[in-house]
Amino acid sequence: MFTRSMMLICALGFAGCVDTAADNQTGSVEQHTGGGGLFDCQNKASISGVQCVSAPINIDVKDVDVLSGNDLDVLSNDLNNLNIGDINILNYNTILNGLEATVLNDFLNKFNVDTDVSKIDVCALVGVLQFCK
Repeated sequence: MFTRSMMLICALGFAGCVDTAADNQTGSVEQHTGGGGLFDCQNKASISGVQCVSAPINIDVKDVDVLSGNDLDVLSNDLNNLNIGDINILNYNTILNGLEATVLNDFLNKFNVDTDVSKIDVCALVGVLQFCK
């Protein structure tokens, strides 16, 4: 009974989040990121790496070198170009996997920074629950 109640609460929390036809006509820079704004990636000394934030998503890449301003812009733009849509209890894992793959690809192939998925934490707030990969 508790599980069904939690699923109902999560579903009701996202009932008002709907993409409109006008959203499909906007440029790729204005892609939705689960109800928040655009991704903003910055170097963070507290994690010895890079943090990208866009409500309700947080991405930390730990123990990597500091990225240049241009690399941070590339990473932010690549994440913003993903059409994430609304995050819910049914699709959060697929979305987190896609975000993680994009970040890993950028670090390995665009920035030539040696890292792996164990250093990438991707979390999303779904209703009142936080899910991490």
